[in-house]
Order: sequence, then C-alpha cells, then structure tokens
Amino acid sequence: MSVAGSPSGQKIDIAPSVRFAYTVVIENARLAVRLAWLPFAILVGMELIAWMLSGGRFGEILASLLRLAGFAVFGTVFIVRWHRFILLEETASDRLFPPGWGTFFLALLKLGLLFLLGFIVLIVIAAVAPHSLTQVILVVGIISITLVWAGVSLAFPAAAIKRPISLVGDAWDLVTGNYWRLAACLIACCAPFGIVSYIVDEIGGALPSFLWIVFQIISLAVWFASSAVVASLLSDVYRGLYPGSALAERPIS
Repeated sequence: MSVAGSPSGQKIDIAPSVRFAYTVVIENARLAVRLAWLPFAILVGMELIAWMLSGGRFGEILASLLRLAGFAVFGTVFIVRWHRFILLEETASDRLFPPGWGTFFLALLKLGLLFLLGFIVLIVIAAVAPHSLTQVILVVGIISITLVWAGVSLAFPAAAIKRPISLVGDAWDLVTGNYWRLAACLIACCAPFGIVSYIVDEIGGALPSFLWIVFQIISLAVWFASSAVVASLLSDVYRGLYPGSALAERPIS
C-alpha cells in the first residue's frame, strides 16, 4: 500500500543539500566500506565471469545481461543499506539483503519497465521520423527519460525504509515546486563521478585485457562512491519534504 502525502511547501536549498551528500559520505567512509564490501566483492566476481564470457556477439550480450543483473540485485543492496543509515541511523550489515530491499527492488523494476516502454516508443518515433531528425529525437528522448527519473527519484529512499510511494503520482507530487532544484542537486552529485568514470574507462579500454579488469574494478568503486552520495542526497531531501513524517525533524538546509 502506498503512503501518499502532499508536498510540504519547503524549498530545497541546493548548496547545503549537495554539501551534506558529499560530507556525510566522507565523514562515514569506514562505515561505507563496511556496508559495501560484500556486494562489491560479489560484483567483482560477476565482472570477472562477464569478462570470461565476453567474446563474440552472443558472449557480449550474455556478459552485458550478467552485469545488469548484478547491479540490479547486489548494487542495490548497498544503496538500500545507505538509505537506511541516513534515514534510520541503521548500520547493520549482518545479512546480505537488508530490510526494505525487496520494496526497493520492486520500485526499481517498475521504473525499469516504464523506461523500457519509453525507449520502445522513442525508437519507433525515431524510426518513422525523417532521417535528419533521428539523432535529435533520440537525444531529446533520452534527456526526457532522465528528467523523469529525477522527478520520481524520491520513491527510492521511501522504499528503502518500507514506506513505498507510487512512482507516477506520489513521488512526482512530492517534488512539486522543487523539481529543478532537485535536478540541479542530482547533476552536482552525479557529474563529477561521471567524468571520473569516463576517464577510467577510456584508460582501461586502451590497455591489455588483464589490466583492463583492474580499471573495471576501479570504475566499480567509483560507482559505489557515487551511489552513496546520490543516496545521501535523496534521503536527506526526502526527509525534508515528506509531510508529517518523523523523518523530517532535521531540516534539509
């Protein structure tokens, strides 16, 4: 059952929110490592398997599916753990799948299906449009889908603490009046890690395969760090905007 609520009317203060997201990860780096090491080790193992499977068209597809499944199942374990640390001060890591993981994964699956439908529609539109407009349509469509993700992103901290809210309705309504502020915060939290990942991938792609896997592991570590920062941001914003919640005791600015 979803927990609905109207927007609180509070405005996101961009700079303090972004500063909190980075600072809380830096100050709790040891905890982040403790919460991340097991899902990280599993994903490294899956990355090695994907590397061995890659080769030929079928092998590349199989490797890509394995990586996607790994991030969806085990990458989210750390994200849920971090949401619960920010919102509930929970630091337990005694079991692989924390409370709230199933609810979080279900929300992720729903969003993935919505995005898949959006991509299919986008490809169909691009296919029937004049060739000169194909690239423009694809770029605009991908940007639009990304902006939709930003608009429903507060559903994920809610799901992690078992207070699920609907993606299309409640999560979007929760950021009313704050959408572009939240988008700016997300850009500030994602862009630096995106640049670092791009550089690492470019360097790794130019190296022999036995060194490439080392850079894949580095890239994976960057992904975990970025996930912690983004999860910190979303948890803090959710705590500030969720109306009538005990989680809103700490202001977001």
